Amino acid sequence: MNITAAPRPDYSGLTTEEMEIGLQVAKVGLGRTDYAAQTVRLDPLAAEIFGLPAGEDIPRDVFHERIHPDDRTEFAVAIEHLLSPHGSDVVDLTLRTFDQDGKLRWVNARKRVFYGPEDNRSAPVSAILAVVDVTSRQLAELHSEVLIGELNHRTKNLITVVASIARQLRRHSTPEDFPDRFIDRLQALARNQEATARETPHGFDLKEIISQQITPFDGKGRARLDLHGPRVEMSSQSAHVLAMMCHELLTNAAKYGALSGDGRISITWRIEGDDLRLEWIESGGPPVSQPERTGYGTQVVTVLGAASFGADIKLDYPPEGFRLSLVAPLEAFAPESSVVP
Repeated sequence: MNITAAPRPDYSGLTTEEMEIGLQVAKVGLGRTDYAAQTVRLDPLAAEIFGLPAGEDIPRDVFHERIHPDDRTEFAVAIEHLLSPHGSDVVDLTLRTFDQDGKLRWVNARKRVFYGPEDNRSAPVSAILAVVDVTSRQLAELHSEVLIGELNHRTKNLITVVASIARQLRRHSTPEDFPDRFIDRLQALARNQEATARETPHGFDLKEIISQQITPFDGKGRARLDLHGPRVEMSSQSAHVLAMMCHELLTNAAKYGALSGDGRISITWRIEGDDLRLEWIESGGPPVSQPERTGYGTQVVTVLGAASFGADIKLDYPPEGFRLSLVAPLEAFAPESSVVP
C-alpha cells in the first residue's frame, strides 16, 4: 500500500477528447464516489473490471463486496487514513477483486478525495477513482516468485546430491581413482539437469530421462540399447533418481557387461495396475557373475531406488548377462501437480 500526495499534472494543450483517448489507450477505468449518497458510479471499463453496471449509482457497500476478503482489511485501513483529518487526499492500492462471474483479478486503484468549499476534511464530498487491470503483471510476478523458489529448492537438493556422491565415492575409491570417478558422476548429474530443465506442465518423460543418460555411451554402441514402453510422467525428484540409477547401470555395462563387448541391452517398462514394472536385460556380452562386494553403483541402484520409489528391486547375474527388475507404485513417479491428496 502506498499513500502519497501526487503532483498535479499539467494537461494544458490537450483537448477533452484527446484526454479521453489517452485514458482508453492506457486502459484506465474511472469512477466517482458520492459520499453524501454513499454511492459509486463507474464508466464502462471500470464497470467491466469490477463486474458491475456502468453509469448507474451503486451502493458503496455493494462495490466494496467485489474486493477479495483477504484484502478488505488493508483496503479499510487505507480508506480510513484517506478520510482522516491528517491523512493524504490520495490513495494508491493494488488489490484483488472479483467480477460478476467470480473471476479473480488484480487491480491497481488510485483515489483522490474532494472536500467542501472550506476544505473541511471531516466532511468529504466526492472522490475520483482510477483503476487499471494489472492481473497479467501480478501473475507474471507470482510465476517469477515460484520459479525462484523452485530454483532455490533444486539448488539445495543438488548440493545435497553432490555431497552424497562425494562421500560415497570416497568410501569406495582409491585416492588415485577418486577425481576421475567424481567428475564422471558430476557430468552425469549435469546431463540429468539438462534433461529435467525441459520440464513440461505434465512433468518429465521417463524415456527421455533414460535416453539422456545413454548419450555418453555412443562410442560403446548406443544402437545396441533398445528402449520400449509407454509414456510415463515423472516428477523432478523421481527423474533425478532414475537418471542416477541409469548412469550407474550403464557404467557397469560399459566396464563389465554387455557394452564392454558386442552385447545388447533391452530396457522395457510397462504399467501393471497401479504399479510400474521396469526390466533391464543385458545379453551377448562377456559372462557375468555375482560381484564379491557391494560398490557405490549398486548402492545407488538398490538403496536409493528403494527409498525413493518404495520399489522392489531385484538384481540377477546369470552368465548370459546382468538383469534388473524394478516394481514400484506408479504414483511414486508422478509429477507433484498430478498427485491427488
